[in-house]
Amino acid sequence: MPKSPPSRFTGSVLVSAVLALGTAGGLSAPLPAAAIQYSDGTVGFSYPLRLSESYATRSLVSEGNVTYYLTFDFPAAAAEPLDRVVVRLNEGFDSIFRYRLDATEAFANTPDGRVLLPLGEVSEDRDNRAITIAFDPPVEPGVPVTLALRPVRNPRFGGVYLFGASAYPVGDTVEPTFMGYARLSFYERDGRHRWP
Repeated sequence: MPKSPPSRFTGSVLVSAVLALGTAGGLSAPLPAAAIQYSDGTVGFSYPLRLSESYATRSLVSEGNVTYYLTFDFPAAAAEPLDRVVVRLNEGFDSIFRYRLDATEAFANTPDGRVLLPLGEVSEDRDNRAITIAFDPPVEPGVPVTLALRPVRNPRFGGVYLFGASAYPVGDTVEPTFMGYARLSFYERDGRHRWP
């Protein structure tokens, strides 16, 4: 059954004003805006977050010392702080693929450069092929955010791998936003790159 319409939302005029005025604020507190709150108490972002860039620093199968960077837009009009991001491997498979959880990082992309964001718990659900990155404290909207995920090594098999990323606002009952897919391609080693 679909959710009932938001019980409080100030409309497109306020959203436009926040977009126009809040984007110049850098890491400062965003302008007040009404988040989307459904009649059942569920909280959602007022404006969608979108994955804007993704790449891997190495593209050969089974390579180690690799980082996957995922950058997403987090506009001030989103209104709600970001509690966590879940990245799930939706397409492509390697049964032993896993992350180096303690090496995970996140950055706010400010006009003065990247600023390291403090993380809370970082966990991996091997059954669902997902990694959860929690922020402590939650991230305020207004600047793009980059995740640096560090697997033990690239998948063992060549092909295109799709990593779906979802953002969760702060709250007891929340409506996540699917931000899009990070499309990463990995290539088999040719005759010049055989294992020793």
